[in-house]
Amino acid sequence: MKNRILLIDDDIIYRKIIQKLLCSQYKLFLAQDSTEALSFIDNGDMPDLVIADLNMPGIEGAELIEIIRQKLNIKIPIIVISGMDHDYLKKELFQIGISEFLLKPVDRIMLKEKIADLID
Repeated sequence: MKNRILLIDDDIIYRKIIQKLLCSQYKLFLAQDSTEALSFIDNGDMPDLVIADLNMPGIEGAELIEIIRQKLNIKIPIIVISGMDHDYLKKELFQIGISEFLLKPVDRIMLKEKIADLID
């Protein structure tokens, strides 16, 4: 059975790029915002890994990561992909339990390697 990845990003083009990159190896669930992502989790669907953008409509950034952590109640790897490259932000995100932080535009090979390291 394929590992399940929840991808949260409000940019449809970016979602499609990541989907195309990963769909042959993983079962992907796409969410365009925090509402869709939390709905997925509230329905009992348990991802093996979460990939999340930070700057989205509704709940964003560290707050969304904290809510996901509380709802899942287990240590599921979370990769943040963002265009915001601030040391204080990265520090805050690692303190709340993300596994990786990658800058947009993400290096596709690096993303696949990080995912493989975390769940394969």
